[in-house]
Amino acid sequence: AAAARRRRPVIPLLVRILLISNAAVFMLQLLADRLIPFTSWFALTPGLVARGAVWQVGTYLFLHGGVWHLLMNMLALFMFGAAVEARMGTAAFAGLYFTSGIGAGLVSLAAGWGQPVAIVGASGAIFGVLLAYAVFYPYRPITLLVFFVLPLTLQARWLVAGYACVETMYLLSTGGLAHVAHLSGFVFGWAYLQGPGWVAGLREARRRRRVARQMRIVHRARAEERSLQEDVDGLLEKISRRGMAGLSDEEKRRLVEASERLKRL
Repeated sequence: AAAARRRRPVIPLLVRILLISNAAVFMLQLLADRLIPFTSWFALTPGLVARGAVWQVGTYLFLHGGVWHLLMNMLALFMFGAAVEARMGTAAFAGLYFTSGIGAGLVSLAAGWGQPVAIVGASGAIFGVLLAYAVFYPYRPITLLVFFVLPLTLQARWLVAGYACVETMYLLSTGGLAHVAHLSGFVFGWAYLQGPGWVAGLREARRRRRVARQMRIVHRARAEERSLQEDVDGLLEKISRRGMAGLSDEEKRRLVEASERLKRL
């Protein structure tokens, strides 16, 4: 079993496939755009979808607006997607990823129906993955480099809440279909995790964590009780042999404290 754990890949299967395919499609995008309107064909453009380019609802997830856009999305997929896929399994993770991404595309399509604005990027799917990470590991600390200099550590739940607040403020102040897609990714990721199986699974996981916590408390209390009882028994045996005068001041203090603590356990 230990050997099997050591052989398990650091990056799970679907995350690896997505990292490679996004990078490959981006390279193809850079080369093909010099010859044909590749991005126009496969980006999500509400005006074109209205005229029949329905495939764009899925293909836009693999296009990006530049190297920086690609790197930020793939870094987030690597950082958070690997843990989420390991927790959910590949099939369920695929459902989460594409439900969030395609759902975000559909909402953006409805919000911008008929507009010529093109939307690209896996961000909607990534935001769904971020939400799942916060659900599964809410207290796990995440360290960010603010302005690439200042380290800031937040629990996963607060990081995702912060992202949601920032995206909401941008949407309310500047509009933009990209922010609609990001927030929609959160919503569809949340909706996917509300499926009956996942609700039961999450509740069962919480119950197990609660029981495990209670058992650790009980084990610690029993271990402390045994330790105190052994100490008291040793001191009482000494008293039976030498009398109270045979105890040092420190041993008398220990006897009183141990007796009091045993009464409270």
